[in-house]
Amino acid sequence: MISIGKGWEELAAALLRADTPERVYVIGATDSGKSTFCRYLVERTAAHTRTAYVDCDTGQSRIGPPTTEGMILYPGTPEPPGRPYLRFVGSTSPGGHFIQMLTGAKRLAERAAELSAGVTVIDSPGIIYGGAGIEFQVQMIDLLLPTRIVALQHGRELERLLANFSRHPAMVIHRIPVASAAVARTAIGRRRYREECFAAYFAEGRRQEIPLSGLGLQGRLPDMKNPREVAGRLVSFNDPENFVLALGIAEETHHRGQVLEVFAPPFEHAAVASVRFGSIYLNLGAEPGSMESSRP
Repeated sequence: MISIGKGWEELAAALLRADTPERVYVIGATDSGKSTFCRYLVERTAAHTRTAYVDCDTGQSRIGPPTTEGMILYPGTPEPPGRPYLRFVGSTSPGGHFIQMLTGAKRLAERAAELSAGVTVIDSPGIIYGGAGIEFQVQMIDLLLPTRIVALQHGRELERLLANFSRHPAMVIHRIPVASAAVARTAIGRRRYREECFAAYFAEGRRQEIPLSGLGLQGRLPDMKNPREVAGRLVSFNDPENFVLALGIAEETHHRGQVLEVFAPPFEHAAVASVRFGSIYLNLGAEPGSMESSRP
């Protein structure tokens, strides 16, 4: 059950009255209840119109595994949701990956529009403080061009950011107080959630060899002949549009770096157009709290 906060029902009703597609950008600090609020909007609108949920929180992902941004389309009751679309950012933290996050969010929102979503709900990353955080959010909003910005605030912490769009002719700003039911999670709890998600994603994994000849290579490229740089690196295998087919954990290379051996769930090798190397390493057998690292 979702505990409905002040202003939630009014916004959902406004979205359902709209006669043109709506794109809603939900912004707030970590633990402001963004994901719960987004889930409420999606559930309310999906029963009446095709609704897309875009999740831009790579650390606490709700659609794909951590390190990815995702989009899933809900055609409406009683139809099940469509397949998720994922973009690999390569890290569970936005720092150093702003370009990848901006590009991924843009492409996912565009795909939602291409699939005729009547409402698109975008769950933004929880970085709102400091010059870098505010600038990142300004660029996200300017790029995605939402019709509505929903600011979940404890007080007035988002006003400096909102001032950049207060006079925009095509955006409506909704200021909604953080619900009393919003629960703060510790850093340990967040890390535990990520580890559980990674473990679940790779539960059906197996060793596979991927020839790299003819494929595009992207991201934080390692020295393919240096086992220390390759082993444990998280990678994504992408289709020609750079949407994720599967994530994998690199193990080693063969034939002078031309073949990559990975541990990954089953996927169609022939569909791969590029490989993106992330900036984190994963050890699925590590002690709790130490599965992910940034070691070279």
